[in-house]
Amino acid sequence: MPSDDQFVYSLELKILDLENLVKTLEKRIDELEAKQASAAQMAQPDVPEDVLRQIEMGDHPIRALRQYRLMTQKELSAKCGIRANHISAMERGMPFGLKTAKRLAEALEVPVGLLTR
Repeated sequence: MPSDDQFVYSLELKILDLENLVKTLEKRIDELEAKQASAAQMAQPDVPEDVLRQIEMGDHPIRALRQYRLMTQKELSAKCGIRANHISAMERGMPFGLKTAKRLAEALEVPVGLLTR
C-alpha cells in the first residue's frame, strides 16, 4: 500500500495535468470564439440597412449593391472581369453560377451569400 506522501504526490501530479488541460481547452475556446466572431462579421455585410431592405423588397442584389457603390456596369465589369452586357443581363434576371457570384461579391465587397439569395 502506498504511503501518504506518495498518494499526495500522485494527486498533485494529476491536478497539474488537469490544470494544463484546462489551460489548453481555454485557449482553444478563445480561438474558436475569435473564429466565430470573424465569421459572423463576414456574414454581416458592410451595407446600409436601406440597401438590404431594397434587396429584400425585390431589387436585384447586383444592381442595388452596384448603385450603392456608385459604380456603372462598365466600372463593375472592369473590376470583376465580367462583360458589362453580361452584368446587365444578370441584373435583369439571367441566372449566374457560383464562380460568377464570387467574382461579383469580391468586386462589390460583400459576402457571396448576399448575391445568391
